Amino acid sequence: MACSDFLQQKAEWKRKGWSIPELRGKKQEWFRLVVELVQSIGNDSIRDLSFPPDLKSMKADYPWRTYAPFLKGVGLVSNRSGTLQLTESGLKFCQNPSQNDLAFFLHDRYRLFGEILKLIQSCPKTVEEVDQELCREYGLNWVNLSNTRRRMDWLEVLDLIHYIGNRKWGLTDRGLHFLSHIILVTPQALESDDTEKETVSITPPPAEVQELLQALKENPSLHKKRNTYNTFVPSPNRIENLRIIVQYASERVTRAELFRFIEEEFGVKTSSVESMMPSLKADGLLEEVGRNIYTATPAAKAWCESGNDLDFIRILHAHKRFVGELLVAARRALARNDIYAQAGKYGLNTEKTRWIIGFLLEAGLLEETQYLHIKTTPLGLQLADELPMWETPPEKTAGEEAEFTEEQKTDPDKNAQTAEEKLFGALCAAAKDPMAAGNASGVAFEEAIAAVFRYMGFEAKRVGGSGDTDVVVRWTDQEGKTTVAIIDGKSKTGGVVTHSDISDVAIETHKEKNSADFVAIIGPGFGGDTIKNHARKKGFSLITVSQIIDIAKSSRTLGLSLTEIALLFKVPNGLSQLEELLSAKKREMEIVTLVISTFMQEQEVMSGLSARDLFFLLRQTNLSPSLDELIHTFEILSKEEIGVLTEVETAPCLENVTYLLRGGIRSVNRLRALASAIEKGLL
Repeated sequence: MACSDFLQQKAEWKRKGWSIPELRGKKQEWFRLVVELVQSIGNDSIRDLSFPPDLKSMKADYPWRTYAPFLKGVGLVSNRSGTLQLTESGLKFCQNPSQNDLAFFLHDRYRLFGEILKLIQSCPKTVEEVDQELCREYGLNWVNLSNTRRRMDWLEVLDLIHYIGNRKWGLTDRGLHFLSHIILVTPQALESDDTEKETVSITPPPAEVQELLQALKENPSLHKKRNTYNTFVPSPNRIENLRIIVQYASERVTRAELFRFIEEEFGVKTSSVESMMPSLKADGLLEEVGRNIYTATPAAKAWCESGNDLDFIRILHAHKRFVGELLVAARRALARNDIYAQAGKYGLNTEKTRWIIGFLLEAGLLEETQYLHIKTTPLGLQLADELPMWETPPEKTAGEEAEFTEEQKTDPDKNAQTAEEKLFGALCAAAKDPMAAGNASGVAFEEAIAAVFRYMGFEAKRVGGSGDTDVVVRWTDQEGKTTVAIIDGKSKTGGVVTHSDISDVAIETHKEKNSADFVAIIGPGFGGDTIKNHARKKGFSLITVSQIIDIAKSSRTLGLSLTEIALLFKVPNGLSQLEELLSAKKREMEIVTLVISTFMQEQEVMSGLSARDLFFLLRQTNLSPSLDELIHTFEILSKEEIGVLTEVETAPCLENVTYLLRGGIRSVNRLRALASAIEKGLL
């Protein structure tokens, strides 16, 4: 029976997805194939997705990983830690498989499945006629017939429609019966503006969350510090899963304990947890209060207590770019590509923007109005009105440009900055222009890659040419061991490197020829899971241009060793480990700055400060350094070769030793001169 309640229809529409995953194989065998695949998983959970299924009545032409998206999409199986297992629906289907049940699964998961039956109930139609009517009635902009054809193929396979001649399709008796037992979404429900007239009331944020937003409002420069990290969270129910993680860390927990909890709770691998950690900290949910000791931030704890998803979005907005701004951008329905273009102005790529969209959809702040279009809900508009926004994307204004130019006149590092800009600019340009600088295809990109690695301190040489790798990188660790990595540079006009662009045979040959320990592929971006999964299996590190630039900049600003930078070659967890290291190094430098500024403010009054003094003074700051971190910082700053802090009163315990800040500028000048002299000698 069709549903006349617009609100219920809208809820159905929002809950469902658009694209029915492809099921490889002959159309006539689809239903039998699904039955055998489900029964095979029911007999024994599938752990290795690279092998084809062992079916009884037919030959499987593809591996499990090819069939898995469809089985997961219709809700028959789940994937936990790489193992396919039957869901509750899958178990019932396995015991009593029927075409009718599979039809219900498809209609329950995907938009405009049963609705097609309604379109051809009155009179038979061709695929083209059905597609035109769907696009007209539901405001779609499908560029071809593939979406409509796949739905009608399944309707045919499940005996809900049949071919009646002259390229037209009509309902079967089973289709008519099925139509009478499903909820349909009508075009009128989507056109209704009832939701626009809703009166929305929003619970105000807890004090800890309001404090974050107030700071952003009072100090707009904080917008520049909002991060652009990717945010991996186990799905589905990602906001709730984040809340579970934060709740576990409401009291201090070690890194090992936290990792073990997340792995066991969500069935994910250690590498996945490692990739989560930088964003959990950068998004203001966790903080490191000691070496490898974590706890939830005050704002995150307040969110757990309130149980309000809006508080999570508020925290996310305070720390991550283009969250509230996305709600403003989508006040009127926009195509996702338009949203991605606007996100680019804030430094976010498509993948990172999808994560934000996912959170906002889950929190009920966005809705999908039509295929690949999103719009802010009344609740989202209400929340957006209270959030302090970044009115101007993070591009230099004319005033900032003038100020920077003025600084360059007296800046001793002007030439270095200019050279850095040229170096990274050349890399970015060549990444999307194979013929850059008038060279042969890829040459400019390969030369730029080698130059960036030399900038970081590696021995790097472009080789190129037929039969050899593009770039060879060497470095020697403190024990005198030399390590070699080869780099395959992929310059792509479209900005995306795919699996078909890589030759395994050639790379393995180049690796052997150069006696290399590691292999990396550098490109402007990498598309699809196939290349990522394959690279992980082969041990090839995939590095985007933006990643290598960020790492190169950090190598200077954070003083990274070559061994630390070389983590980027390690597969599968090297980049995430390096990201974690960068986060720790940045925190270390921020604590140094905080300690120095505190000495400047407090030492005259207190006649010297100890690590314990600063622990109490700084525990309410955003950094809230631990006692161990402060002792470590004091040890660094009081070393003879640095000499910023001078010991004035000894004590049995390190945390009670008292220091004064003396000759800070003199120490800075001496260290700068020493660094400059060393650098000149190395050039």
